[in-house]
Amino acid sequence: MLRTTAIVSLCLTALPAWAADFDLTYASPYTEEHPYGAADAEWIARIEEQSGGRVEITPYWGRSLITSREGVDELSAGVADMGYIAPIYARSGYDMNRLVPGMFYGFTDPEKVLDVYMDLVEEYPVFDEELNGVHVVGYNVGTPMHLLLRDGPVETLDDLGGLRIRSAVDFIGPLAAYGAEGVTMPMTETYPSLEKGVLDGVIAPYEALKSLSFAEVVSYYSELPHSRGAYPSRAVNGSVWADLPEDIQQIFDENTEWLSLRTLELAQEAEAEGRAYGEEQGVTFNTVSPEVVAEYSKEFAPAIAEVAEELDAMGKPGTEVLDRIRAAHEE
Repeated sequence: MLRTTAIVSLCLTALPAWAADFDLTYASPYTEEHPYGAADAEWIARIEEQSGGRVEITPYWGRSLITSREGVDELSAGVADMGYIAPIYARSGYDMNRLVPGMFYGFTDPEKVLDVYMDLVEEYPVFDEELNGVHVVGYNVGTPMHLLLRDGPVETLDDLGGLRIRSAVDFIGPLAAYGAEGVTMPMTETYPSLEKGVLDGVIAPYEALKSLSFAEVVSYYSELPHSRGAYPSRAVNGSVWADLPEDIQQIFDENTEWLSLRTLELAQEAEAEGRAYGEEQGVTFNTVSPEVVAEYSKEFAPAIAEVAEELDAMGKPGTEVLDRIRAAHEE
């Protein structure tokens, strides 16, 4: 009896492990340690568990397969089965997905931004139609950025006069309206430019105080919000998606909200860590009055209205979506 049991045991151990029904690859430009990568790792484990082991996902981190700027095209072309995408960084195309995030100027609650954006995606098919070739399974929403300054805080809009600030293109116009010069340059060049006094400040989130070591070269953090909208951020290659059975597709779709909110949660944790690090380094934080924030936000309106009209001219609901977003901001 013991001999028979031993033979059976040997046979069982010789059998190969059962393979998953769907062996998928996932590509991200971020590392697993980044908040986005950490959210992805949790999501991958969640999908594998909820599928009962039928889905197995192999991640490729750190731009080994995909870039952020061309992620949609690369994923559609099949560089991976699934991947991180960021159509907001594309040089052209994906017009609603790329330009609508800028319409959220003045918002300070990223979860509200995500809620409003998801309602728009559900109501207007054009968002998905622009991303033909991929199926979206996750969204990002940016936490607000503020002013990190070398020599003094900004408390009124007059304090912006004469400052030279590293900025995204979208923020150059509003800065100029109050006498500041917005400068576009790679973030890799921003630290030495702040250190040498070439720049007076940079528009960045709290987490940059730690992740980019800006707390070493700035003394003030003025909370004048520069909002960042939501955008599609994870997707499955269209052909791969079509080959998945409905029950597996349902698992991915039912986790879209979870992945989007978990990404935000981890990003907010990084924000808190960045602020704490800034405080340790002696950075002075100051709030900016709601009246000043509201006045500053008005300067975004003309350029964004032009963007909406450009979308209208393409046959897309630019102004209609803008009106919906601004109405939500007033609620």
